[in-house]
Amino acid sequence: MSKNPIYCAIDTSCINDADRIINEIAPYIGGIKLGLEFFTSCGIKGIEKIAKYELPLFLDFKLYDIPNTVKKSLQNILSYNPTYTTLHVSGGSRMLKECVELKKELNSNTNLIGVTMLTSFDDVSMNEIGMSGTVDRNVDNLSSLAFECGMDGIVCSPMEIRKVRETFGSKLKVVVPGIRNQTDNADDQKRTLSAKKAIEFGADIIVVGRPITSADSPGNAAEIFHQSIK
Repeated sequence: MSKNPIYCAIDTSCINDADRIINEIAPYIGGIKLGLEFFTSCGIKGIEKIAKYELPLFLDFKLYDIPNTVKKSLQNILSYNPTYTTLHVSGGSRMLKECVELKKELNSNTNLIGVTMLTSFDDVSMNEIGMSGTVDRNVDNLSSLAFECGMDGIVCSPMEIRKVRETFGSKLKVVVPGIRNQTDNADDQKRTLSAKKAIEFGADIIVVGRPITSADSPGNAAEIFHQSIK
């Protein structure tokens, strides 16, 4: 394993808290994921402050809207040169293809990652919102759509890693949230697995949030995760 695959999700509304946590965990992680909670509070200045750590950035805004709106939003995101950013695959082929074309036009190196099914979803949750089939079947379908549209990778839970790898090999990067050690609280995640198992199954990037950021010592927690995958 040449690069550290652990990206820590800095889900906080306070830039000072984010700064403190990253200072502690920086030696043990491979990148930083910033999502909506961080961005809606800390904004562009927050991203610029976090960028000073010179760690790869994952801007996880899960874009989902009409193609024109998503494309214009993505153009703004790409100006920050994140290593990864996310779009919902369920936005459809036109949305995805226009975003892939935009990336090419801008000569961007950012990896466009398609969100399949959120790790907070299970089959019951899907039925509640009128989606048919199982989580597994929908992950299969959405992963295929992402591949056909030229996306760089997908987000899936640890439970779907092996199937995605069997189908696409190394043609799609696999980004995996829902990472928990045995002693961790699953919180609102329903499809979880350990960091070591996720890497063994074929994850390229594993995203760890609250088990690190909510720990009494984020630095120690990050080190434990780092040691667990060696």
